[in-house]
Amino acid sequence: MTRLIVVLLVGTLAWMTWWALGKSAYEQGLSAWIDERRAVGWAADVGSMETGGFPNRFDTTITDLRLADPRTGVAWSSPFVQLLSLAYKPHQVIAVVADEHRFSTPLETFDIVHEDARASLFLKPETALGLNSARLTVTQLGLTSTLGWRASLDDGQFAVESVPAAENTYRVGVNVDQLRPADATRRTLDPAGVLPEVIDNMHLDAILAFDRPWDRFAIEERRPQPTRIDLTNLSAEWGTVTFRAAGEVDVDAEGYPNGEITVRAVEWRKLVAMAVSSGVLPVEAAGPLERALELMTSGRDTLDATLGLRGGMVRLGVIPIAPAPRLVIR
Repeated sequence: MTRLIVVLLVGTLAWMTWWALGKSAYEQGLSAWIDERRAVGWAADVGSMETGGFPNRFDTTITDLRLADPRTGVAWSSPFVQLLSLAYKPHQVIAVVADEHRFSTPLETFDIVHEDARASLFLKPETALGLNSARLTVTQLGLTSTLGWRASLDDGQFAVESVPAAENTYRVGVNVDQLRPADATRRTLDPAGVLPEVIDNMHLDAILAFDRPWDRFAIEERRPQPTRIDLTNLSAEWGTVTFRAAGEVDVDAEGYPNGEITVRAVEWRKLVAMAVSSGVLPVEAAGPLERALELMTSGRDTLDATLGLRGGMVRLGVIPIAPAPRLVIR
């Protein structure tokens, strides 16, 4: 019995020592990363950093976190961030942020509020900390911009996971329910006010390839840029208007997609009107496009078509109808 007690005491002491050393290394790693950001010119400030969770977890709370990258003009601040992980798997993290935080770009600043937001981040156990998978769920999200607009959604889910068989490739899924766009955006897209104030649902399922992996250097150096998009489903439901798209495109060095996208649109005339009012489709192109689509659909409200993307333009057959979006991550 005495021997068993001694073994238990020794084991407990060894585990306590290991946990204390692990906690110290964990905090030192976070502090070193913040110091490295400062050394390359970032604004990186932390109020305090404390880790608990003994005996099986590292639960770190960072207060008054402020990060800003002067090269891109992107900044983020939060009253607190919690990083929760198992002590024996510190590269697998659940992150919890405050209900109110702020994100800034060179063009505008967003005040973000939500009822709940949680993210899980599974990284590869290596120096670069490459991304294995990530999940984000948020409820009752609200955005307020310094440019004077507001937007909100009831529920949102975001997921990404690496594709083992392909280098620098990730499957991405996004689902948004009950999106309330900014008033100015809604008036631009729907100037006649015939659609509801709320977009019922938006969904994305795609496989994206990049020119480099998403890892710690994506934050510290430069963002990976897309090289290929396999679009399984991009869809939206807004009142009587529904939209579906799928296809495959390669992305050139300038960020322009080249390939084909098949689309299905219900109430397609309203979509054409939205494209014109938002500036995506030139006014002078609307008439010829509508006449061509009337012929394709035989006057029906449902459109099935294939759009070609090449030379920086979106084309219906040989007819250029709008500039192609430039896909560049800043």
